[in-house]
Amino acid sequence: MYEAWYGFAEKPFNLTPDPKYLYLSAKHEEAFAHLEFGRRERGGFILITGEVGTGKTTLARYFLSKLGADTRTAVVLYPALTAVELLQAILDDLHVTPRGDSLKGAIDALHRYLLESRASGHNVVLLIDEAQDLTPDVLEQVRLISNLETDTEKLIQIILIGQSELRDVLGRHELRQLAQRITARYHLTPLSLPDTGEYVRHRLEVAGGAGKVAFTSHALGELHRLSGGIPRLVNLISDRSLLAGFVETTRTITASMVRAAAGELAVPLSRRSRRGRTALVSVALATLLAVLAFAATTRLARAPTSYGLPAGGSGPATTVATPADPESPGQTSTEAGARLDAFLRSAGREQSFAQANARVARAWADRPLTQTTLRTHLAQLRAISLPTVLEMFHPSRKDTCFVALLQLDLREAVVAAGDRPDESVPVQLIDALWTRDALISWPEGEPLRSDENRVAEWARPRLAALGYGGEDLAAAVRRFQADSQLVSDGLLGPRTRMVLFARNPGPRPALALGKGTR
Repeated sequence: MYEAWYGFAEKPFNLTPDPKYLYLSAKHEEAFAHLEFGRRERGGFILITGEVGTGKTTLARYFLSKLGADTRTAVVLYPALTAVELLQAILDDLHVTPRGDSLKGAIDALHRYLLESRASGHNVVLLIDEAQDLTPDVLEQVRLISNLETDTEKLIQIILIGQSELRDVLGRHELRQLAQRITARYHLTPLSLPDTGEYVRHRLEVAGGAGKVAFTSHALGELHRLSGGIPRLVNLISDRSLLAGFVETTRTITASMVRAAAGELAVPLSRRSRRGRTALVSVALATLLAVLAFAATTRLARAPTSYGLPAGGSGPATTVATPADPESPGQTSTEAGARLDAFLRSAGREQSFAQANARVARAWADRPLTQTTLRTHLAQLRAISLPTVLEMFHPSRKDTCFVALLQLDLREAVVAAGDRPDESVPVQLIDALWTRDALISWPEGEPLRSDENRVAEWARPRLAALGYGGEDLAAAVRRFQADSQLVSDGLLGPRTRMVLFARNPGPRPALALGKGTR
């Protein structure tokens, strides 16, 4: 709503963990140094913990982006898995196919891969985010993975990243062997007052807003006090404050605007910021629903096409508030958003997963399907355009739940939450409360999961149809992967196969609103 008015290239305070927005405070630099030290030492585990919203995932992505071409990575972002599922997720990321479905077969395949990587001069890093959700049994399996070693060094470096509870989990008596193997650990704490100011200025500059908008010193002081220095809460309040500045046609954000923004978000942040989780959900949902209510009750009498400056003026075109139509899409979207919020607060994890999977299966007319996980974003889901199970969080609860994403455009998403009827909700709400983990179902078929020759035969004509022919298969796959925002390794792994299937034409359910199949 306000990006063009302020002159931003994009919104500066999005909640997505984009590494380019990482502000390396002294605390973040120290945490990064621990990651680097542990990686170089190649001894034991690296442990990074911190409260909700302190920037752990963004730091992890920044660390991964700094690894060289000699390092291969496996990243587990959905750790509520069994020991076998965890090993399978690791092997999938490393593009390793085990022999059989047993735990021993998976471990043997991983061991062979690690030995081959070491022989070819490659390092292997395993990073597990949200590790506080790992059960003691699975953590013990992670410890056993670390036993894969030569006489002189470990074959795999393991990084555990999680919330503060992870320290309590590792303090259990039965996990003492794992805890004793942690050679580098760091607990990430909230930003100081000076760092909060630098954090805000950094994000404004990265978004292209340097010199175009300013938070007063008193505004920054209030922002730190109300957020407790938790970056995610800083983002939410700052975003709402910028919206207030846009409405008031000013590019100077004052302390009163920050207080009003926090008040509209309906959370006594100064009393809750130490823990962050309960505050975050109220802030996030109130922010989105407040913006939707604003859109539903406000009509622009003279709206500029690009929110640019009117001739001879310093603010946006005059706005005139008019009563909202009770049946307007804005109000309907707000009500649907509130219903989704209520679902995310209370839905059972396993039940919601089963219901979301069943709804996606119905979209495929119950054809046999395989499932591929993807850490992604909405733009890529629009490009893939296949019904998807989304893992959703609601920071008023410790675990996550699931919804089925059935249709999607730039403004609305049609989702199925539990056994409720399909419902259209604002895209902003999905984007704010989605973990970025998606489970995409598609009719792959058994031969593509087990026969490399058939995979190649299947892939060649599909790559050629998309303009990736006329070269050796690995080179074509690498170009396709780069253009599809996948890891460009030249291997036809499950994610690459799924996206290749999705980009080729054919009758199937599609996410595009108004199109049942394509």
